[in-house]
Amino acid sequence: MGCVNLNRIEFGITETCSGRCKHCSRGDAREGGGVDTEAAVKTVKRLAERFKIESVMTFGGEPLLYADTVCEIHAAARDCGIPERQLITNGFFSRDERRIEEVAHSLRESGVNDLLLSVDAFHQEYIPIESVVQFAEALLKHGANLRVHPAWVVNEATDNAYNMETKRLLKIFTDKGIAASEGNNIFPAGNAAKYLSEYYAASGAPEKPDLTVPCGSQPYTEPLDKISCLGINPNGDVNACALTIGNICNEDILEIIDRYDPYKTPAANALLTGGVPELIRYAKSAGVTVDTSDCRSACGVCRKIMEGLS
Repeated sequence: MGCVNLNRIEFGITETCSGRCKHCSRGDAREGGGVDTEAAVKTVKRLAERFKIESVMTFGGEPLLYADTVCEIHAAARDCGIPERQLITNGFFSRDERRIEEVAHSLRESGVNDLLLSVDAFHQEYIPIESVVQFAEALLKHGANLRVHPAWVVNEATDNAYNMETKRLLKIFTDKGIAASEGNNIFPAGNAAKYLSEYYAASGAPEKPDLTVPCGSQPYTEPLDKISCLGINPNGDVNACALTIGNICNEDILEIIDRYDPYKTPAANALLTGGVPELIRYAKSAGVTVDTSDCRSACGVCRKIMEGLS
């Protein structure tokens, strides 16, 4: 357990999404089923037996296309005494008023206590703001702890048309007394790299990634030998940062963790001992060549190579 000391679990509920946003790091491939509910619930319970889990998050795709699964995961987290139970949603999963009301009630009953509603210029290119407002009002009626959660191009202080529109949209919600989170700065990967690269070039960000940075130094990452958060993909794959280490549909999560040793996994060992340059050398020795010309960070290069090796 030396390399794993968990305090957070993140469930990607589905790749399917009700939007096709220009800033999405996952690109255009946004279809597929939902995570196995029984396996996900068991995973929460088993991890809570061994670790002091502080936070469980569900996201997507659009997770509320599988709202019942979301609610069961968070109910399990609540019953295990996990204090933070977080959901990120774009708020558009149905046009049926009764279904919207039902889901808002179920989320509150299941114990979701930090609901982040994605509102920004990108989501609203595809998602009608009226439907998101309707869902927000239903959540407020049921006493949900709700914040709007924007995505910023480069950062909030950068002056561009997308950020200006995001600020206008946020005001619709803040005028209703709904607080806004700090949001997140868009990571230039996937669709964002395709559609928004000019904004990052204009900001002075280097076009070629610095491959000398150590493993775990990039935003939303951590070293493979100091894992505090596990990500679960919709297909059940278990990810320690960019490395897939097992699948909850095939074996117990604690067995996966007990087996995990990044220094015994050639790709992970290469990354930890020699950084991304050594990972590239290892991949070539294994006959795997990956086009990383569109990557703007060492993290993006690492993820592409790990996918190519899997």
